[in-house]
Amino acid sequence: MSEERVTQLRENLFQLERRIRPLEWDAGRNQINEFKKQQLGRLKEEFTVLQQELHGLEKP
Repeated sequence: MSEERVTQLRENLFQLERRIRPLEWDAGRNQINEFKKQQLGRLKEEFTVLQQELHGLEKP
C-alpha cells in the first residue's frame, strides 16, 4: 500500500504544481486578484503538506 500511496502523492504534487505555477507567474507580475492570491496560498499549503507526507513515506 505504501508504494501506491507514494505514487498517488507524486501525482497529486504534479497536479498541484501545474495549478500553482501560473498563479505564481501572475503574482510575480502583479496581475493577480485577491481571490487568486488566497487560492495560491491554499494550494501552496496543500503542496507542502503532501510533500512532507511523501518524504515521511520515502525515508523508512
